Amino acid sequence: MIGKNISFKDYCDVVNTGEVVEIFSEKFDDVKFEDKKIVYWSKKGKKYRDVKEKDLKSIFLEIKLPRNKTDFIYLDEVITK
Repeated sequence: MIGKNISFKDYCDVVNTGEVVEIFSEKFDDVKFEDKKIVYWSKKGKKYRDVKEKDLKSIFLEIKLPRNKTDFIYLDEVITK
């Protein structure tokens, strides 16, 4: 998903399109996309594990907008087709 263009609604319900630059989490130190899934680094297990459904609300994306602006959005703000 990094490098792909997505659409999302901003706080004014305006639809914007931008490129995904990075993925972050409020709960996990290290998250990434792997095989179309979001995974985090488990310090206990010393490996990447799938992010559970209940923890997806802590995941957000850095989006590069036109004119070199940057926005941060939660996954539930992404518009899927």
